[in-house]
Amino acid sequence: DRSTSTAYGMIDPGTSGEQDLPLTIRAVFIVNPENKLMLSLNYPACVGRNMDEIVRCVKALQLSYEKSIATPANWPFNHADIPLGDGRTTDFKGSVFLLPTVSEEEAAAHYPGYLTCDVPSKKPYLRLVTEDMVKKAAAK
Repeated sequence: DRSTSTAYGMIDPGTSGEQDLPLTIRAVFIVNPENKLMLSLNYPACVGRNMDEIVRCVKALQLSYEKSIATPANWPFNHADIPLGDGRTTDFKGSVFLLPTVSEEEAAAHYPGYLTCDVPSKKPYLRLVTEDMVKKAAAK
């Protein structure tokens, strides 16, 4: 009778109308090894799922689960060239951020050469590490 799917808003209102078989939304749930929901995506019937984005999310969640990092938007195609302020630039393509829970000592020990981004507050909390730095830290 569709009462459950209607109660949870799972019937796509744009496609239900008077049809005998209204289309439901399609949901994607990504759960971590502790059975905690990490990501949920809902797609209406009129929008296709982007499998590249779902794979990107899975990889980002796996990486952040293993390391104390956060992936920025458009990862791994982000931060191609970052100006260093002295006329030089550095290639940080595919870089990720260290979480604020990583101390300066840990960052220096595990990710030598990380880049602290200059922010208006002058607080050193946006710290970029490259994919190579993450791989080297994993090998230690």
